[in-house]
Amino acid sequence: MKKMRLTRKLFAPALLAAAIAPLALSANAAPGEAGDHAKGPAFHAGQEHRAEQREALFERAGIDAETREALAAAQREHRQAMQELRQEYREQLDEILDDEQRAALDKARQELRAEHRAEAREAIKARVDAVIEGWDLDDETRQSLDELRQSFIDNAQALKEQSFDSRDARRQAWQDLRDEHRAALAELLTEQQIAELEQTMRPPHDGRGHHRGPGHHDDGRSHGGPEPTPPSAE
Repeated sequence: MKKMRLTRKLFAPALLAAAIAPLALSANAAPGEAGDHAKGPAFHAGQEHRAEQREALFERAGIDAETREALAAAQREHRQAMQELRQEYREQLDEILDDEQRAALDKARQELRAEHRAEAREAIKARVDAVIEGWDLDDETRQSLDELRQSFIDNAQALKEQSFDSRDARRQAWQDLRDEHRAALAELLTEQQIAELEQTMRPPHDGRGHHRGPGHHDDGRSHGGPEPTPPSAE
């Protein structure tokens, strides 16, 4: 019995550390660390939110100030160690790969991403076409949907090539484009149909709340996934 109590006493802090690690790792980063000054307001707002979550967790768990500081110090050490490991790894890659090999790897990576985007676009298009076929739309509406889709693609491509002063400006431009596209759709389809299309165009989930496909950024660009493509009525 004594051995069991001792095991629990040692195991409980480990469980707590594991529980708070995702919050503490990001929230305990020392202010002014390299790279932080270059990150925008959204990044710092996220840090503040995670810090609030961490403090709420500590309060609920009854963690005292001394233990909180010890956890913060451990996280700072972990962060520093990871930075050193990443730097060491980059140096090892430089020793292993020559310029030609690195260029070949970069090219292969870009080709694979392009292939994945194309496959994802085709999968979404097939799902959307199947949904539209079930609506029995007239030819004029179908043609309007095709024209709207092409217009969206052209505008999205122009946005991808455009330079912005900040990530927030880029994100707002993509949001404006999506809003305009949705307003145009509303002139052709019902709200229920639009909602069905939006659901159809979302990447599939694996049942645990995660996307099976690559994630999407808020600025409308994809990260290894399909570009934001509106419905087609082909």
